[in-house]
Amino acid sequence: IIEQSFDENEKWKPEFAPVDWGENPEQAFEKNEFMEVLKECLSYLPRKLAGIFASKEMEQKKSEIICKELNISLSNLWVMLHRARTQLRKCLEVNWFSN
Repeated sequence: IIEQSFDENEKWKPEFAPVDWGENPEQAFEKNEFMEVLKECLSYLPRKLAGIFASKEMEQKKSEIICKELNISLSNLWVMLHRARTQLRKCLEVNWFSN
């Protein structure tokens, strides 16, 4: 079977070629590790800041929708996002980027 899988140039024959996984397994592992660290860092934020950050950056909700749901102004949203990002940056610098 192995000999039949390759052509005369030692390349995979199309019918035996491995399936493209779409992503480098090492990069996928690092991505999963990063998300775990990010979730841990989010858990240290005040609940409201973590929720706002997740809604805006992870769920990709529009600012106007978040403001309406929380009954806050757009400027208040941006202040809270700034605070969340600043605290997350510090946490990620210690727990991800310094490794």
